[in-house]
Amino acid sequence: MTNLISRSLFGFSASLLLMGCGATSLVTTPIENIDTTPLKISDLTEAEKKNWGHLDLVSDTIPGMSVDKAYQEIIGNKKGQKVIVAVLDSGIDLKHEDLDGVLWTNKGERAGDGKDNDNNGYIDDIHGYNFLGESYNEQLEAARIVKLKLGDAAMQAKAKTKVETDYAKAVQNKQQYEQILQGVKNADTAVKKHLGKSNYTKKDVSAIKSEDEAMQQHKGVLMRMYTFADTIPEVFEELEGGIKHFSDQANYNYNVNFDGRKVVGDKPYDITDTKYGNGNPQSRSKDESHGTHVAGIIAAERNNGKGANGVANNVAIMSIRAVPNGDEYDKDIALGIRYAVDNGAKIINGSFGKSFSPNAQWVYDAIKYAAEKDVLFIHAAGNDGANLDDPANPGKQWSGNCG
Repeated sequence: MTNLISRSLFGFSASLLLMGCGATSLVTTPIENIDTTPLKISDLTEAEKKNWGHLDLVSDTIPGMSVDKAYQEIIGNKKGQKVIVAVLDSGIDLKHEDLDGVLWTNKGERAGDGKDNDNNGYIDDIHGYNFLGESYNEQLEAARIVKLKLGDAAMQAKAKTKVETDYAKAVQNKQQYEQILQGVKNADTAVKKHLGKSNYTKKDVSAIKSEDEAMQQHKGVLMRMYTFADTIPEVFEELEGGIKHFSDQANYNYNVNFDGRKVVGDKPYDITDTKYGNGNPQSRSKDESHGTHVAGIIAAERNNGKGANGVANNVAIMSIRAVPNGDEYDKDIALGIRYAVDNGAKIINGSFGKSFSPNAQWVYDAIKYAAEKDVLFIHAAGNDGANLDDPANPGKQWSGNCG
């Protein structure tokens, strides 16, 4: 689905719960190894928290992917053949210091001359291609189906139910977040005045002794917030992020009258209309960070003391911008896959998902095309635990966006 869902949010219903990009399932230790595998009995260090996915269950007592061990014991200084990996996502920060050295470069194209120098059908595609043009906010496919009456009657009915139900939930959640945020702001202001300082800690709040009922309530509010974040400024950030998330759902995702594609200028349900987009797959917003996140997991420069280490040390990342702040279009995904294949990618990573896909066959045909060219297509398993083979979900074509 959207790259924005990946940001951490507070989820409030009757009570406050944390939301995120999906829980991480730890590796299950085989029964025969339970008695011999060392147990992790101490808290993770800050370094381990940042690098746990690269660690090893036996060597480090942390169930990671054993990436560091593989480099130490198998890969060493071996380089092998460079592999082009296409990140079919929300675009990438092409200027990121951990990625600028691993970008795929189209040597047959001359930057900025407005010509298709290599005759591949795409102008100025130096580091990949942008199928979204300057668009960013988008509807979910269900809203488009309702607006344009796409698909059969059954699909339209399911889409209409989803849009109406989820729009109401988005509005309700936005209002709840706003109410909670105001309550925390009131408590924050009162506690600052009571303590006589602009910055305070959980310990400071816990130590407050007051017979004033209002102050007791303010203290209770803040102490509850400390169960979800270490500081109140972090709480504000999460709540404000939640308000924006649900506002985007109400204003764009489930708004049947919104037209985010208008600025692109193509016919998004015509697979033959391919002359659109541009050669700049740079992410357009700081919130449009999912593609950068994925590219970093794959190939961020290793051992440079900055951020995380990428898994691979000899790849070139091709950026394909096709996932907006809403549901991707089947046409963009299909053409993005074909672009990656035709321009040398051997692996395509797709981290996106949506519940309705009226032109899924375009995507399936593109995946078959990739397979015929010996290109591996990897798609995220998703965050919602949906069973894509369940007959009760006939419209569910893709799942989640964290991967």
